[in-house]
Amino acid sequence: MFSELEIVERCLLMFSKPGRWTQKTLARDRNGKPVSVFSREARCFDIEGCIRRAAGEEDRGAYARFVPIIKAQVGKQPFDWNDQRGRVQRDVVRMFEDLADELRFKEAS
Repeated sequence: MFSELEIVERCLLMFSKPGRWTQKTLARDRNGKPVSVFSREARCFDIEGCIRRAAGEEDRGAYARFVPIIKAQVGKQPFDWNDQRGRVQRDVVRMFEDLADELRFKEAS
């Protein structure tokens, strides 16, 4: 099982390429069709899908651990924030970068 920081770092890696983020569904294939998060065809993810994929199939509780952390950071439920009109991938990357900084600070103390 990965630590929260490892999961966030994996999310940042997943979102390091443009077009890897989506809205209104957990994951999509390269044609934009919704697919399972753990599908081999999944190419882009929303926040929840990315966390679930980064944590792995064995860690079914990973997203639940992140909900209060992300909610405290953005002031909304993660899926509401992710799906907000005008939201872009760069906003999501910045949120994960801030979250990584916060987790690194906690580990160092």
